[in-house]
Amino acid sequence: MSPCVLDAWGEGGDVLSRRGSLSARKWFKRGVALAEQGELTEARDAYLRAAESGSVNAQYNLGLVYVDLGDLDNAIAWFRRAAAAGDAGAMHSLALHLYGGDRKAVAEALHWYAEAALRGHAPSQYNLALHHHLAGQLSLAERYYEEASKRGHLDAQVSLAGLWHGRGLDREAEEMLRRAVAKEHPGALDFMGKLAANRGDTERAAGFYARSHAAGFSGAAVNLGMLYQRQQREAEAEEWFREAADAGNAGGMYALGRLIIDLDRSDEALVWFRRAAELGDASAQQAVRVLTAREEE
Repeated sequence: MSPCVLDAWGEGGDVLSRRGSLSARKWFKRGVALAEQGELTEARDAYLRAAESGSVNAQYNLGLVYVDLGDLDNAIAWFRRAAAAGDAGAMHSLALHLYGGDRKAVAEALHWYAEAALRGHAPSQYNLALHHHLAGQLSLAERYYEEASKRGHLDAQVSLAGLWHGRGLDREAEEMLRRAVAKEHPGALDFMGKLAANRGDTERAAGFYARSHAAGFSGAAVNLGMLYQRQQREAEAEEWFREAADAGNAGGMYALGRLIIDLDRSDEALVWFRRAAELGDASAQQAVRVLTAREEE
């Protein structure tokens, strides 16, 4: 569940309003403590008391608890209530849970992402950019990637660099990537490796790929293996392809199979092709068909 943020409780209003606020604050704090202890059912009940008294933060946190409890209908209902009161985090959470629905739900999700984006909510700006990117609306995607990037959203910085790279703006792309590279972002490190490889700086590329893999991106091991394969360093290529394959990366499995079949180890290659094929890799599926047809001849 997302971190809880305390409400700002005002002192205005009549005596009953102040008593209500004090009661809501008590129940909100109790909900926070219970949620931190993993007592979700009790936290739900405490947040509900505060939410019904008008605490927007409690309404948002109540939605988060309902998500953790698997009750998405109630989660959406409370996110919607907090979103209507202007909470950007609730707008984002509401949009997240609406986006995978039908056309009407997606339209509403985009509305709430846009509302949260206007309030400077970087994750909403990023998700809005992704939507426009996939829709081919690159100018809008770039606009929202830039807004999220300015607020330190690392994935947005990498995606923005990708757009710039696609337009041939490699210097600008690399400058943008440096911010995420400084924080060991795996995607940024892998991207920097590709840019270095494109310039022929294979040593620098290998260093970035290795760092990306260490940061958790198994695809970087595939890229490093391919770099070594092009240099005819098969033993090192096999080592990195196997790293990716053992991590469950279908591309690594296929690349490993391709490498070792050329080393006359077709039986082992077929094992890796089959594993990649089961994960949906189209090239591996074709390789399995070709090799099994040869065995039947």
